[in-house]
This record gives sequence, structure tokens and C-alpha cells, in this order.
Amino acid sequence: MQDTTESTEPHKRFSILDIIIKYRTIFILLLLAAVFTSLDKIFMHPTNILNMLKRMSYVAITAFGMTFVITTGGLDLSVGGTAAITGVTLALLLAMGIPFPFAILLCLVIALILGGINGVTVVKGKIEPFLVTLATMNIYRGFALVLTGGRPVPIVSDFFVQMFGNGLIFNVLPVPILIMAVFFVVTWFLYRKTKYGFFIRATGGNLEAAVVAGMNVGVVKIGTYVINSVYAYMTGLILAALMSSGLPAIAVDLPLDAISAVILGGTAISGGQGNVLGTLGGALIMAILASGMSLLGAQYPVQILVKGIVIIFAMLIDQILKARG
Repeated sequence: MQDTTESTEPHKRFSILDIIIKYRTIFILLLLAAVFTSLDKIFMHPTNILNMLKRMSYVAITAFGMTFVITTGGLDLSVGGTAAITGVTLALLLAMGIPFPFAILLCLVIALILGGINGVTVVKGKIEPFLVTLATMNIYRGFALVLTGGRPVPIVSDFFVQMFGNGLIFNVLPVPILIMAVFFVVTWFLYRKTKYGFFIRATGGNLEAAVVAGMNVGVVKIGTYVINSVYAYMTGLILAALMSSGLPAIAVDLPLDAISAVILGGTAISGGQGNVLGTLGGALIMAILASGMSLLGAQYPVQILVKGIVIIFAMLIDQILKARG
């Protein structure tokens, strides 16, 4: 009996650890919510929750697109620059008197081109995605700064501001939350129910096997960067509407926030395995941290420090998962 007990105890410990790792996003969410609620009761007030969800909407949308990219084994650090170009270009076009529908369509075309540049450079140039998007991150940001001279460009369309930023559904639900929900459903469907979702998982999971199976992995990767830029484009529209202006220096922290949300949500940084629902949970973790620290009066440098710790934590979890097979 003694030997049997000794042999089962390690198994029980490992089973508990497996559960904690598998459902880590839920555990972290509950823990953070409990901590911040105990420190400040305002944290769970409906108004604060809605404001928190509103502020996290653009991070979540960016993270949804990043889930596709990371699943293929890639990375995109240029999403903040793409969002900035979208906002300042829209503001400039509206200021020139360009009709609203044409302005947002032109911005979409620009975003598609920027995503295509990333994808083609990675695939055809055979350069690591980190290096490519690190370069385009600076190029796109620099382009936004050149367009505006480094100054904000006011948005002259109140309709746009209400439609993408400060409007309310039934006078209760902020519009960005609804947009986030729509993008979540679309992302989940693409990832789980379409051939495209299968192709990106296969490309990131085993590139050689995907090629042998007849998949055009180059097209899959390029397409993924283009789609990711569409998500960054929507993020740019939301940010421009929330700020009522095109800001060339906006969304600097967006790439790291999105990547952190994706990894915290269970997507493997090495590719091949992703979790869209987990990404939503990861974005919520980042939002809870930001909201909780703001309520407690934490200054921006402290928030940056905590974000860095979260990123390290997420990477450690990813390494544990890879080590466990």
C-alpha cells in the first residue's frame, strides 16, 4: 500500500499543475480581480468595468490579428505604426474634404499595402519576422511623423468620432466594445472553422509537412500579415476616434501589449497552436492590470515595469508548456 501511495502522489501533483497551466488565464483573471477589488471597491463598479473594456478593445482587436501571425511562427512589431498611419491619414483626408466613406476605404488600402510589405519581405526576402517588422515599425512610425510634422491632426467628423469611439449602444454599451465583440466572433470563426485557420496552424506546427501536403505556405504567411494589418487598421480607427485626432506618436506600446495578451492566452510563441478565446482573456488581464494600477495611483513608469514582468511571466509559461511536450 505504501508503494502505491508514493507512486500516485507525484501523479496528483502533476495533474494539479497541468490544470493550473491549462486554465492559467482564468486563474490569473480571478486573482487580479480579487486583489484589485480588495484594494479598491470602485474596481468592480459597472462604470469602471465598461471603461476598462472600452480601453482594452483596441488591444484585444490587435491581439486577435496577432494570434494569426504568431500561430504561423511569425511576429509583427509594426502594428502600432500601422495604427498611427491609419489615424493620421484619415484625419488629413477628412481635413481635405474627402468624403468619409472614401477616406476610410483609402486608409484600408494603405493598411493592406503595409501588411503586404511585411509579408512579402518576410517570405521572399527570407528574413526573420522580428527583424523585418522591427524595421517597418520604425519606417511606418516615421512616415506618420513626416506626414504630420509630429503634430496631432484634429478629426473634423463628429460622425466618425461617435461611430468608432465615443458612441453608445442603447446609451449604455460603448461602441468599441461592440466592435471588439464582432472581431472576436470573426476571428474565432476564421481560426477554428475555415481552411485558412487549418493552414496557419499547419504552417506554424510543421512547415515541412505543410509543404509536402501541397500547401502554399508563402501565400499563407503573406496573407496572414495582410489580415493582421486589417486588425491594426481597425485599431487605428478606434484610437483616432477616441482621441478625436490623428496622433503620429500613438500606440507605441501596442505591439508588446498585444503579444503579451496572445502568449498569456495560450498561443505558443513558437507557432502551431493558438487560442482565440485565450487571447481575449489575455487582453482582459492586461486591461485589469492597467485599470487596477491606475486606480491605485501607479505612475506610467511603474505600469511599464509591471508590463515587462508580465511579458517575462508569459514567456516562462510558454517555455514550461514546450518542455512538457
